[in-house]
Amino acid sequence: MKLADEKTTRGAPRGRKTASLRVYETLRDDIAGGQYSVGERLTEGALADALKVSRTPVREALRRLASEGFVTLSPHAGALVKGWSAQDARDVFETRAIIESEAAARAARNATARDVEELDALARRMEQAAGAPLRDVAGYSEMNRDFHARILRLSGNQRLEEIALNLMDLGFLVRSYRLFEQEDVERSLSDHRQLVKAIGAGEAAWAGAVMRAHVLATTRIFKGTHDAPDPHEPAPHGKAGRDSSNDVSLKDNDR
Repeated sequence: MKLADEKTTRGAPRGRKTASLRVYETLRDDIAGGQYSVGERLTEGALADALKVSRTPVREALRRLASEGFVTLSPHAGALVKGWSAQDARDVFETRAIIESEAAARAARNATARDVEELDALARRMEQAAGAPLRDVAGYSEMNRDFHARILRLSGNQRLEEIALNLMDLGFLVRSYRLFEQEDVERSLSDHRQLVKAIGAGEAAWAGAVMRAHVLATTRIFKGTHDAPDPHEPAPHGKAGRDSSNDVSLKDNDR
């Protein structure tokens, strides 16, 4: 485990990050990179020692990771690395395809010229950020979620928006995108361009069809974390932050 390098971030002085943010980014990248096994327990004490910080930033980072779907928090077990079975992943994508295809069709009927310009600008930023290969998986995942969220908002149906967003945990998206080959990234970006064109043209059927195919395409790539772990990056043994009889739960106070 390596603590994330210091960089400029919004809300922090230039060249500095808060301890909580640095811990969050380090753990996020380690979890996404397969450094921890699904179901593995992460404890404040061991993580604080390994990262040379107090328990407060570790606790804050774990809470954020829980809110984004990277871990689950239990009053007794602490933080456990979250995973998805093949059936879980398939269910998520199939449900999203149904909901988001309808949302895209509605967006094509509702979007103004300004809405389309903003959607197009985001799609272009994603193209610039993608690169070859895709390096900033977390950043790209956040932009992708924003792109889909904008289309959901343009649907004008708050219920559709809420249900779909609940299926877009950042942890799930990051785990998906880290398996993308360059051709998968290019296909996804091409789909986004087609969605912008279809919504801009007011073509509801076209927008809905593109969105459905776009979401379902990922089912062949991400088949869950339980049943199909990434063979290229097996979780190593002896990782800092794992369960130990000397570790304490998330409820313990800072030392």
